[in-house]
Amino acid sequence: MTTRVLPLLLAALLLPSVAAAADFPGPLKVTFRTLDCTGATGLASVNVDHITRIQPYDCSNGRRLKQVLVRAASGVNEAYTLGEDEAPKLEAQIERLMGSRQKALEQTRPVVIDR
Repeated sequence: MTTRVLPLLLAALLLPSVAAAADFPGPLKVTFRTLDCTGATGLASVNVDHITRIQPYDCSNGRRLKQVLVRAASGVNEAYTLGEDEAPKLEAQIERLMGSRQKALEQTRPVVIDR
């Protein structure tokens, strides 16, 4: 009887830690400096998985910016504008996070629970 209970007990103890490991470290965010058509600046931090597009954006005053489209949790899309010099930095952050995620997936050893 105890030989059957022990594997179930171990499985019960391991499952919460496996679930917690899947959520760690939480949403991966990128931070970038925003810029609007009038020259006002700010900072934004968004979940990298919610970025849907980075595209050119032309202001009515002739200034050329980049626009970052982000799918918000509320279902309404958000748009951020940034300078053309900031866009490569944002893209580099995205590439680093994607590479890190890929590397983590390749190095993760599966957990097999024999029942």
